[in-house]
Amino acid sequence: MSAPAAEVLGLTQAQRGQWEEQQADPGSVLSNTAEALEFHGPLDLARFEAAVRRTLAEVPALHARFEMQGQEVCQVLGEVPPRPLPVLDLRDQPDAEERARQEAGQLLDTPFDLGAGELYRHALLRLGPDHARWVLVTHHIALDGYGLSLCLQRVAAQYRANGAALPAAFDPLAPVVAEDAAYQASAARDADGAALQALYADIPHEPAPLLELGLRRGHRTEQTLPPALVRALGTQARALGTAWPTLLFALSAAFWHRHTGETRPVLALPVMGRLGSVSARVPCMVMNLAPLRLDLSPHLSLAALTRQAHAALSALRPHGRYRYEHLWADLNGHRLFGPEVNVIPFQAPLDFGPDLKVEVRNLASGPVEDLALGFTGWGDHLHLHLDGHPALYTPEEVARLGQEFVAALERGVQHPETPVGELWPPELVGA
Repeated sequence: MSAPAAEVLGLTQAQRGQWEEQQADPGSVLSNTAEALEFHGPLDLARFEAAVRRTLAEVPALHARFEMQGQEVCQVLGEVPPRPLPVLDLRDQPDAEERARQEAGQLLDTPFDLGAGELYRHALLRLGPDHARWVLVTHHIALDGYGLSLCLQRVAAQYRANGAALPAAFDPLAPVVAEDAAYQASAARDADGAALQALYADIPHEPAPLLELGLRRGHRTEQTLPPALVRALGTQARALGTAWPTLLFALSAAFWHRHTGETRPVLALPVMGRLGSVSARVPCMVMNLAPLRLDLSPHLSLAALTRQAHAALSALRPHGRYRYEHLWADLNGHRLFGPEVNVIPFQAPLDFGPDLKVEVRNLASGPVEDLALGFTGWGDHLHLHLDGHPALYTPEEVARLGQEFVAALERGVQHPETPVGELWPPELVGA
């Protein structure tokens, strides 16, 4: 399939932030993100390769070169053809899993060349007679998490179609860039900035010592929560008049307070920015971080904190298009966020047909400044991963913090009027 004709576009503000970070450190791999699809069952390799090839050809954001034209950086679309899919047969390896881990690590930890249009790399690893793993590594300048999810759903649809023509899945990228540029030049953007500055003007102007450590890829612990706990989470959130992600935000703030003593923590909430936007059906990078600040003490109940989080989110959401980098500059560049808390509440399982069981695994979602919590849910399935900055936490400490969080969640959903300072099991809480 031939590459589409070249098209020159500007960058979204989200892309511009990624570009500036990469220019500051061209050898960095911190903006490399990775997903793995775990296949159990009779995967048809030729059919899968064709599905991947067709899908990638439909995503202009993955086939761009980034270059300076005058004083502006541009993305030149359509000049880079889809990359072939390497297939590595590890079935005869004495430790196929370890070799697969090494291969994925090499894909993830090799810098991308944005000027050459190198925005993704991938490989299919054969681990057993009915076990394969597709590892896809992308640069965040091309795709955010929602954009990547659109691509994965399309690969599954192409696989099921088995060569039959499908309706177009994606809208063009140019209107997304134009919409973003229009907002940046609008009165709405100024009003959003003023509203957020008013909300956060009293953030203490203190140095940000953690930034001096540098952003890093963290040590990770992860677990799938018991279905009964997930159902209890939803039930309790409804009883409190909110959605279950809001309860997780509240508990994350309490977790941070227990960990640091901060009484006015600011959570960094990734927001997809797609609702009501032309980007709703476009794989690209538009994600923003929204600052959610809560006021708490050890004596505040989880129920009260959840209601506070609900109200704070209602005040914050209308201004979610205002870039966090701009707010950070408005506040004189001092530290804005504590932990990052990313909730993806509706990640539908991928459907590759009745003969294949497919699991999506996030291998790396970007750098951390301190702690980052991620929750992916569908029905009564909820998966947690917790990343901790390697200069601040050992792998064992990250694992303990993950256990501590889940134990506090179990207590909190059963007894929401419990003061948050009493949610943490003494046998798990470190000194």
